[in-house]
Amino acid sequence: MRINQTSSKPQNGNPLGVVAIAVVAILLGFVTVREVAAAQDPDRLQSSLHSVSRRISTVSPRSGRAGTVVTLEATGMPAITPVRIGLGATEVGFEEIGQAMTTDKGELSLTVTVPSWTQPDLTHVFIVFDFYFIPIAVSDEFYVLAPDGTVVRKGRITNAVGDCTVPALLTDEGVLYTLVGDLSGFGAGDRVTVEGGIAESTLCPEGATMEVLRIRPAEPNP
Repeated sequence: MRINQTSSKPQNGNPLGVVAIAVVAILLGFVTVREVAAAQDPDRLQSSLHSVSRRISTVSPRSGRAGTVVTLEATGMPAITPVRIGLGATEVGFEEIGQAMTTDKGELSLTVTVPSWTQPDLTHVFIVFDFYFIPIAVSDEFYVLAPDGTVVRKGRITNAVGDCTVPALLTDEGVLYTLVGDLSGFGAGDRVTVEGGIAESTLCPEGATMEVLRIRPAEPNP
């Protein structure tokens, strides 16, 4: 089911303008909408952010291409409550991809399919909404892969974040990835586009680790 509160799906298949999602807010603690109407206005949504304490505890697998079947599990949810499952992407919005009923113990378990509109250069998370589209739980990042198994991220190289001394990429959305691989010709402060795989474990607690396959200069921010 398409959530089309503000617009319909364009010809290229990407959902536009449904609910703009600030990824920094998502990864540091997702947002709550005080009014359902705020979901129709990205600026109002982002100005009414409040942390959602509930997390989707299990996302398996954590990465995959469009069409991948993913198992989602959560606990501590409202008991015996119908919910909607969405998949959201940076500055794009969300699409409803499933519905479920929580158990009398507040547990949620279901499988969903990654939609065809997802792209390897967007940051995606799964979201549990109530039937009024108010978010009540969010997952960690789900990595949508290109056919060759890579993701694409654009941002600025930094040499140290917190206690971590390895190079990192701070994306335009404020998401941090530590980098391993050949960064020859690039250093701290350079804007770059990085293509690579997501490592199974991370070098630093501040962010996931990308295994760099290709790196190139990126155009300046507009």
